[in-house]
Amino acid sequence: MASLASCVSMKKFKELESAKSASEAKLNVKLSDCESRNTTLLSNINELEGKIAALDKRISSLLDSLNTCSTELAENKAYIKSLGDKLDEQKKKLAEELENKNKSLQQKELELNDAMAKAEKERAKVELLLKELEKTSGRVKLLESELNQKDSAVRALKDEITNALSGFDKLDIKVENRNGKVYVSMAEKLLFKSGSTAVDPKGREALLVLAAALNKKADVQVMVEGHTDNKPMNSEKIKDNWDLSVLRATSIVRLLMDDGKMNSKRLTATGKGETQPIADNKTAEGRALNRRTEIILTPNLDKILDILNGN
Repeated sequence: MASLASCVSMKKFKELESAKSASEAKLNVKLSDCESRNTTLLSNINELEGKIAALDKRISSLLDSLNTCSTELAENKAYIKSLGDKLDEQKKKLAEELENKNKSLQQKELELNDAMAKAEKERAKVELLLKELEKTSGRVKLLESELNQKDSAVRALKDEITNALSGFDKLDIKVENRNGKVYVSMAEKLLFKSGSTAVDPKGREALLVLAAALNKKADVQVMVEGHTDNKPMNSEKIKDNWDLSVLRATSIVRLLMDDGKMNSKRLTATGKGETQPIADNKTAEGRALNRRTEIILTPNLDKILDILNGN
């Protein structure tokens, strides 16, 4: 049993020795591998330390750059703040200017609206004036036409009266156009004796011829106007030259109305006495010219008056 035990122990020892040798071999391999890896690691560590040193240097450089950038940034911030302050001030000024301009613009707009309203009123007035002008222009043209017709009528009337009284040429009858009317001027010696208001036969004949011509012109108004010289009247029945001129005009009007069958509504009698001489009263010839009767013939002006009155 002891021998058996000794054999087993030796065998076990050898196995253990063998196992130990194998383990040592493995350990040596692992150790060699570890040493190799350690060498590699040391190499890598050295390399990393170099890189770390480079990185530290780079970081130091970057920190310097960062400090520089921080300083510049601070300066830029200050500059930007300064610009911002200036910009705010400018914005404030611009806002004030804009507000003032807006107020001015509103005022201008109010003034413009007021001016436009006034212009509109003026335009309305101008349009009204243009319409009135157009109406007036039409009335002027119509008035010109009527005046031309009146002038033609006056000329025709003068010619007809001249022709009607042509047999009395030697009796101091003058027919002429004056102020748009026909004046038939008859001397005293044709119509009256000195100081008398009774119409002489020869004058009566001329007046009846005139009445016959005027009865064909129913639209012609007739005014008989008496005139004298400046010699004072010496009569109990007739007060003065005013009285004489009026009484003579009245005598002629009655003759035209009664014997000449003229419508009394067309006739007017008036006396001017010595107030409208046509010659010098200092001479006999001048006084003879002043002693006259003027029969003033006026064509109907109703159409012209209607035009002037806007009717």
